[in-house]
Amino acid sequence: MEEKQLNHFSHEEHPLILSELRKENDDGSIDRKFVVCYGCQEQILDPAAYCCFACHFFLHKRCAELPRQIRHPMHSQHDLVLLGKPPYYSRSCICDACGQDDWKFFTYHCSLCEFDLDVSCAILDQPEILEPREIELDCHHHRLIQLEKPASFLCDACGKVDEDSSYLCTICPFWIHKKCALRPTTVKHKDHNHPLHLAYSLPSDYRKFSQQCSVCWKKVRLRDWVYYCGPCRYFVHITCVVISQKDEEQLSEDNEYPISEDEMSSSNDSDKSNIPEKIFLISHRKHPLVLSEKVQNLDEIKSTTSDDQEEAKALLLVCDVCIEPICSSDDLQYYACAECGYFVHLTCSNLPPELHIPKHPQHPFSLTCKSSEVGRFICGACHWWTNAACYNCKPCELSICIKCASASMITSSVKHDGHKKHLLTQFHSSDPIHCTACDFLSGGFRFACEDCHFYVCYDCALLPPTTTQRWDKHPLLLIYPPYFEHPEEFYCVLCEKEINPNHWMYHCRECDYSLHPLCIPQIGRVKYGRFLNVNNHSHPLTHVPEAKYKSFCGSCNNRRLDWEEAFECDSCRFYLCPDCAYERELTDYEE
Repeated sequence: MEEKQLNHFSHEEHPLILSELRKENDDGSIDRKFVVCYGCQEQILDPAAYCCFACHFFLHKRCAELPRQIRHPMHSQHDLVLLGKPPYYSRSCICDACGQDDWKFFTYHCSLCEFDLDVSCAILDQPEILEPREIELDCHHHRLIQLEKPASFLCDACGKVDEDSSYLCTICPFWIHKKCALRPTTVKHKDHNHPLHLAYSLPSDYRKFSQQCSVCWKKVRLRDWVYYCGPCRYFVHITCVVISQKDEEQLSEDNEYPISEDEMSSSNDSDKSNIPEKIFLISHRKHPLVLSEKVQNLDEIKSTTSDDQEEAKALLLVCDVCIEPICSSDDLQYYACAECGYFVHLTCSNLPPELHIPKHPQHPFSLTCKSSEVGRFICGACHWWTNAACYNCKPCELSICIKCASASMITSSVKHDGHKKHLLTQFHSSDPIHCTACDFLSGGFRFACEDCHFYVCYDCALLPPTTTQRWDKHPLLLIYPPYFEHPEEFYCVLCEKEINPNHWMYHCRECDYSLHPLCIPQIGRVKYGRFLNVNNHSHPLTHVPEAKYKSFCGSCNNRRLDWEEAFECDSCRFYLCPDCAYERELTDYEE
């Protein structure tokens, strides 16, 4: 562009230079500087403008070339003179056309009558003063004309119906709100550390998974304009950028999740003075359970050599009642039957026999410990298979696992690190809803923020904030999207599948590896390693999470068990699927 200078009365310090405000990148994209015209206080969307970069002073070409004197229909008795700012002591005025107060910029003024018009009102009824208002946008091939009269229509930028001034393409059906057309190409957002860039549709690099707005949690459609940070996979609807600037709700910390290990340990250690040395439980009648302690700490297990890893793994005890690990502090006590490998938390050994759950007031729930080794059920709250103990409502044929039963007793709102903006409340839906954390589709109980369309199943809401793996000396942290400064894909090191970056995961920051929560053995809902005696087989079978390659059920023969859950006799290379194991189980116990 040939350099053109202008000495303008509103900026006498330096001449203004007509300059390009858009730059084309090597990849074909266009960067546009976000600048505001001093004269009319609107964003400059034209390709070029008069600029003084030293003073950060900018004028539309049309505003820089406004006539210094006009005769306006609203004040036909005198000419109006263009001033750089109102002439009053306060350096501000009230526009006599629209009533806008505290106007401090280009003003058409009559000194005899003290009559003032801001620039927009001064030229509204005199289109011959300026050429028609038109803009060019990078997302559209044609110029758009401005329609000042508000109209209600479906905007092609934000996808919403709203009454607003607009920009219209007269060649093809493209119509957008004025406020959308004037969106800056880059914004800073208070909830994110990096600048967000405007995209006129969801970028193709991020279409592999469905993306959600990080403010309203609703889906980002492919054609919607969106602000995003690519390295962090952070997306915000253009209409939500403003909404999110509102003051956040004051959160109560009476109930806070995830619960740390220290809090869990302190609840177990509340009263150790009257703990019996031996107890009998209905779920384990063969032998008494003996009070034990000095569980090997996870820090000790992590420090073992590779040769001792399998031996160390056996020291990671799992409670047979709640199916949660028993190893968090050196002084934590528990009950154990060493002969059967049966272990119980202190708290789980003293559960109430009956529970009245607020969300199910029709009947009480009775504590039921499965005597059957196979006896699995689907929890009515989290909808996962489990062989934990449960609370059961017999009239309704509804069973809830211990973990979910504890959560269902919460009647107040809770604060969760996965959704820090608002409190979560108990929510029940008979219709299936996708869990925001894991995408599992189910009905039933969950924690929810209905304003944000944020729903978390009990299973995810109660995940521990940290866990460990025996091969890594570092803790695995439960992390939530968006994942800052991690543009690479996430892959689970256990199942080797890609992790959806919109879901929660466990991550080791030092080693940069990730895991699905349910791929971690101690996070699961089924305790493996239990023994089962069945008809027509002389050895006990061991419950294993994966059968070996090319193995078949030895009873029905028509079910292949490759890498599936099964009951195994390792010495005979004999397998049973869970269904057949249940049918052939030796029922030498009393119901």
